[in-house]
Amino acid sequence: MKLLESVPLFKQLEIINRLNFFKDFTISERQVLLESFSHLYLVHNGRHAFKRFELDNRLFIVLSGELIIFKSNELLELGRIRPGEFIGEGAFICHREHSTSAKAIKDSILLAITPDAMTRLPNVIREKVKDKIIEGMSMRINKLSNFIEDNL
Repeated sequence: MKLLESVPLFKQLEIINRLNFFKDFTISERQVLLESFSHLYLVHNGRHAFKRFELDNRLFIVLSGELIIFKSNELLELGRIRPGEFIGEGAFICHREHSTSAKAIKDSILLAITPDAMTRLPNVIREKVKDKIIEGMSMRINKLSNFIEDNL
């Protein structure tokens, strides 16, 4: 992953304004988020955002591109993560190593959120981020339940 250091704030706002993850945030809340989490990363096609068993407790929100998730063999794809979705939530929440690997299948831009940055957010914004994480995890559980049910 390559840290993107020269993306103007207005360009970052333009990107996140298009994503469902941020739809419940006001413009000023979005700006606070970007200023607090000002770590954007570029993951080139074919490169890893992270690998299984790495210790990295950042949550990544995909701003553009697409990643695949897999355990040990990328041919056994567990899922795809697209703009507005996030990855790394298990390591972020539980402060543990990654249980899967994430690899870009298109050049991708990720917004990284550290637990420390999360705790420094104003309560209203922090609660909205938590709600979005819970909502996303709930959607994944539902998708997984349907997959299991369809394949029994």
